[in-house]
Amino acid sequence: MAGRIPQSFIDELLSRVDVVDVVDSRVKLKKAGKNYSACCPFHNENTPSFTVSRDKQFYYCFGCGATGSALKFVMEFDGLSFPDAVEKLADASGLEVPREQQSRQQIEQQKEQEPLYTRMQESADFFMRQLRTSDSRQKAVDYLKGRGLSGRAAKFFGIGYAPPGWDNLQSELASDNERNKQLVTAGMLIEKEDGRTYDRFRDRIMFPIRDVRGRVIAFGGRVLGDEKPKYLNSPETPIFQKNRELYGLYEARKIRQKLTRILIVEGYMDVVALAEYGIHYAVATLGTATSEHHLRRLFRTVPEIIFCFDGDQAGRTAAARAMETVLPVLEDGLQARFLFLPDGEDPDTLVRQEGRDAFEQRLNQSRHLPEFLFDHLKEQVDFDTLDGKARLDQLAAPLISRIPKGTLRDLMVAELERQIGVHSRAMDKLAEQPEPPPAEPEHGHSPVMPDYHTEQLPAAQWYAQDEEASSSEDTDERLVPIVERAILALIKHPSLASEIALPELEAQTDRERLLLEIIRKLQHSPQSSSVGLLIQWIGTPYHSELTQLANANHSNIKPVLAEVSMALKRLQNRSYEAEFQQLKAMFEHSETRKKMSDDDIRKLKEYQRQRREFTAARGDIYLNNPRQR
Repeated sequence: MAGRIPQSFIDELLSRVDVVDVVDSRVKLKKAGKNYSACCPFHNENTPSFTVSRDKQFYYCFGCGATGSALKFVMEFDGLSFPDAVEKLADASGLEVPREQQSRQQIEQQKEQEPLYTRMQESADFFMRQLRTSDSRQKAVDYLKGRGLSGRAAKFFGIGYAPPGWDNLQSELASDNERNKQLVTAGMLIEKEDGRTYDRFRDRIMFPIRDVRGRVIAFGGRVLGDEKPKYLNSPETPIFQKNRELYGLYEARKIRQKLTRILIVEGYMDVVALAEYGIHYAVATLGTATSEHHLRRLFRTVPEIIFCFDGDQAGRTAAARAMETVLPVLEDGLQARFLFLPDGEDPDTLVRQEGRDAFEQRLNQSRHLPEFLFDHLKEQVDFDTLDGKARLDQLAAPLISRIPKGTLRDLMVAELERQIGVHSRAMDKLAEQPEPPPAEPEHGHSPVMPDYHTEQLPAAQWYAQDEEASSSEDTDERLVPIVERAILALIKHPSLASEIALPELEAQTDRERLLLEIIRKLQHSPQSSSVGLLIQWIGTPYHSELTQLANANHSNIKPVLAEVSMALKRLQNRSYEAEFQQLKAMFEHSETRKKMSDDDIRKLKEYQRQRREFTAARGDIYLNNPRQR
């Protein structure tokens, strides 16, 4: 994990950037007196209610209440995490982001990676020049023109050409042995057993693949004839992991419009052709199936994802796999849809035949996930028979149970029961509560761990002692009140910070970041009163907000250390929740349980112990705060 970005640098960055310039580069602003205005990019409106103040360096929408600094706007509009937004603003300002608490290994890793980004950008520049100057460029130009690609689109996506030959790129860029090694590491050259190297990409149209910051990290190359493979992608390198990146996502974010949905297609040319016709929200996976990581990343940017597939059986099989991948990610408010294309068509050819409006009409009529799920399963059973309906119950329940608890999941259960005509016994079975765990021994030691290699052992239920500490509580939404109470406790009693041993934590929300920064500031410069704390935040976007909290009456919040400790413990617990759930799932099944090591079992016990400690701490606070019971 990269080191923490110092608050002092963030303060300096915000003092250097102008919120008007940042917003205007994404949403066209109009002068309105001292301020600037536009229609709000965060909700639909016809009359501008979004204002940006140069004097106060903030934006505010009188319609939806959206507000914040230049940094927050980049996070919200570009769909970036806090560190990525800082990096993006810093790049635009010509600043290098410092990092604290970096290990020697992390520092060395950054030093090794930096020249790889340079070599990749040089490669991209080389390929773009070859598209203009190479003696063999004409067939590449003819191919792109034949696909209806304009020079403007080629420039926007940085499309280039790798001419025929074994050492064109090498001769241009590998001026010494060190550069040659870097090009090999970056995947641009292939090294033979005898140590000689040659160009990986030859006689191909070149599509640069960029990371979230716009740095070239890989390439996809398309042949001009019938050679195989049709598309050749860069290998995985220290700066490129194909199951974590998406072609076209960076370009989609560059367009000056708020993204509301993302279309996932198969090929690079599909992305480029759709953008040529004004559909700037298509991305492509890099020769792999869409991963859960891809989807979580996209859902941080947009509330709706549309999968695009061929209408044949292979396309429907791929759609079924995508459906299973997206289910665990579908929090309430998020949508997944499925578009099936006519036989023999792809997005590239279809948008050229129909045009933008007709293609977007297809998108608007694409099938929602619930509809696709039930139709897909009903194809596998004889739905007109009673035993077919019972089979549908058995097939649908495990899929529905993968959806996070919430309204969508409840509606899916209701639809399943409507279709089968009775209450879902399969859902009941999946929702059965585990047996209570053995009681703690009186001497206070942990219970004896069951023999996980014994076939007769029932599903491991000892870890589920407290339902309130289960994964259903592990959402940011449930963390909000806990973090809020901790912030209020520190405002009322700043000296609490001196009693805290702050663990290594990574904040995921603005509120969590604020809590951690309050503690760090107080530990660096202790204060005995709320006034002293507020002085520390003068000149930051949080000063006004913290002042309002300090002046508000929160009689139900007691300024005690337990309030802060509980919030930090919960944030720390979240960091291992994914591993806990994976180990838990393994232990519940006899076959996978046999494969678990003693270390896996030890981790599972330790995670459950920490959960119990958190639950006990929460109970103590509630006893001291009767209104919160």
